[in-house]
Amino acid sequence: MVILSLFAIMKYTVFLLKVSVFLFSSIVEVNSQEVERGGLVWENNLINIGAVMPEQGEGIADFYYLNQTDSNAYIKEVITDCGCAVVAYSEDTLAPSKIGHLQITFDPESRGGTFSKMILVKSNVKPLGDSLFLEGVNVHFPNNPETHYKVRKGGLGFVFDQNNLGTLYTNKPKFKIVDFYNFNDFPVQLNLKQDSIPPHVKVRMVPPVVERNTRGVLEIEYDPIKRNDLGFIRDSFRLSFLSGKHFEIPVNLLATIHEYFDPLPVSQIDEVPKLLIAEMEIDLGKISSENVVSRILTLENDGPKPLNIRKIVTNCDCLSFDLPTMDLKAGEKVDLVFTFDPKGRRGIDHKTITFFSNDPLTPTKTVVIKSRIN
Repeated sequence: MVILSLFAIMKYTVFLLKVSVFLFSSIVEVNSQEVERGGLVWENNLINIGAVMPEQGEGIADFYYLNQTDSNAYIKEVITDCGCAVVAYSEDTLAPSKIGHLQITFDPESRGGTFSKMILVKSNVKPLGDSLFLEGVNVHFPNNPETHYKVRKGGLGFVFDQNNLGTLYTNKPKFKIVDFYNFNDFPVQLNLKQDSIPPHVKVRMVPPVVERNTRGVLEIEYDPIKRNDLGFIRDSFRLSFLSGKHFEIPVNLLATIHEYFDPLPVSQIDEVPKLLIAEMEIDLGKISSENVVSRILTLENDGPKPLNIRKIVTNCDCLSFDLPTMDLKAGEKVDLVFTFDPKGRRGIDHKTITFFSNDPLTPTKTVVIKSRIN
């Protein structure tokens, strides 16, 4: 007999409630017409188990499913794309409207880093199978923690001083796993009261208490919508810990945020604002390091809807610009004047001006400015 943990039982109960609501809403929507039975209905097709560390054991994910057919169902075969994912399930038949359970165990001895594993579940009600996905980060234990976790902050060792979240879009948060080693001679835990963490960042520590000379991870959730900015972003704050004494460590996050737009149907491509830039590459030719250079760059809204330029950024303080308006009506043009100060520079030089706008086809455009400085 398989004894489910309290956590699994709680998940099972929640799933039952979800299924009840789903079935009731389906009946209401079709106005008592016959509901088409659709095989196995999964609570989740994708589960992210977060960080998996070998010293803390295997990673486990529980998938629950409902037999939404008029006959008994059973799993015939389960295929995984990696031997590191082991599947356990009951081969017994499942009566209509009953719930089944499939458990996937991830072996952390496999290749390290971010992983995404596909599991194909074939059943008698769906011979071609249902696709499930298991995701997470496999954090291998280093051969030498002293040299691997070389960045020390408050007795905690990290791999990097700054953590790059990569490219983010405004439609969903980004998650980052940051592993560390506790070199202190006492256990540490996060302070429940955090005064420095910005509202667009959440931090959770796993395990909640990291013992001396063991590893833990910081699970960082970054919400680009709440950050309310575009382009290259740098966030710095202090993270408060409790132990035998209170201490704080600095946390530095880097990210590049782009605005997300839903894919456009072909029929709507000509119905949206479009940012047209006269020149995407400008060659200033040979210039003197002692002379400031200015040029005009024409912007146009080539679409039928109003265009809003959200933000303009340059990659150097030596490059400035002036634009009379950030809003263009349909067909309207405006001149941007940029000024480049090459003082203290020599040789071949490249600078950029990046435009962020509500043009859903190309919301980010970058103009390259070349020069050869004497």
